[in-house]
Amino acid sequence: MKSLFITILPLIASAQMSITTNEQVSTMLTPDVLQGSLSFEEHNKNANVIKEHLNAIVAEVKRVDPKSEHCRGGGYHISHRYNYKDQKQEFIGYSGSLYFGCEFSQIEEYNTLIAKIDKITERSVRKTEGALSWGVSEKHQNSTQKGLRTTLLQTAKEQADDFSKATSFSCKVSSVNFGAIPMVAQPMMMRSMAMADSSMATESPIQRNEESTLSAIVSYNCQ
Repeated sequence: MKSLFITILPLIASAQMSITTNEQVSTMLTPDVLQGSLSFEEHNKNANVIKEHLNAIVAEVKRVDPKSEHCRGGGYHISHRYNYKDQKQEFIGYSGSLYFGCEFSQIEEYNTLIAKIDKITERSVRKTEGALSWGVSEKHQNSTQKGLRTTLLQTAKEQADDFSKATSFSCKVSSVNFGAIPMVAQPMMMRSMAMADSSMATESPIQRNEESTLSAIVSYNCQ
């Protein structure tokens, strides 16, 4: 995708031409992490019982993943529960919820964590496993964008050489504005796995490449 604007300015001893284009480069990314979520919920008349059960899950996740390399979150929320009858409010207990967002490089890591959590989780706690899918990690995206900047600068230089050959001017890149927002497209094909509450081992979903693009406004000065 490219837009082109040309301005010719006559000078006393020479002439110059200003050209502005919208340059874009892209590359394909191979997803490097399995992304999923874990949520837990419990109802009980005693808030301390809920806290005890959810704290046990948080402690187990921290034990398995002490540096938080895989899972983030772990803060839980406890709220009151009420029934309403004949326009009257009746307190019936408490509701507690806990959430983790996780990334894994291999499905075995995910299954190991789930197995360990299931061993210490009370039966009164409901566990929900979100859809598991391949994605591109933030680290991989950032390093790819840095590489695309270099590629785009090379493309701009080649474009300046092409402008020089097509005209009687000597063209140079005068400015590059990376103001456009980097974009990582969704996978061209990806199968997500909707998972219910279960302690069964999970198989890895299909992995498909994603496209990462970078745009910039490039100005050329030709004399």
